[in-house]
Amino acid sequence: MRNSPKLYVAFLSMVFLFGPSHELPPFWPATTVTMTNNLGSPLTVHCKSKDSDLGVHMVAANTDYHFTFQPNIWKSTLFFCSFQWSNQVKQFDIFDAPRDQDDGYKLNWTIKPDGPCKLGKKVKCFPWK
Repeated sequence: MRNSPKLYVAFLSMVFLFGPSHELPPFWPATTVTMTNNLGSPLTVHCKSKDSDLGVHMVAANTDYHFTFQPNIWKSTLFFCSFQWSNQVKQFDIFDAPRDQDDGYKLNWTIKPDGPCKLGKKVKCFPWK
């Protein structure tokens, strides 16, 4: 029995789309999220997704913390973070695919006392959760 090229292409497509990691193939650009601490004091950041815990990071004033990841193909990738400084503890979804995925592969945020602001052509600020 001769293998059909169409069957081979369909099989490879299924492997890429529904493989064990449900991630985009490595030839797709990764996304980098950068958060700059504009609080004037040290900031503790702890970010997670449902699959990854990025650990706790200390970010000095006026410096940044960044991480890189592959968003999934279903636009459901979510990274949520806690932010601690002075006597404050706040939470925010720093990457929410429906909101952020179409904004490019490099997302820059500034962290301020009243909430994070996404930088770009237009600055968009959000309240803490």
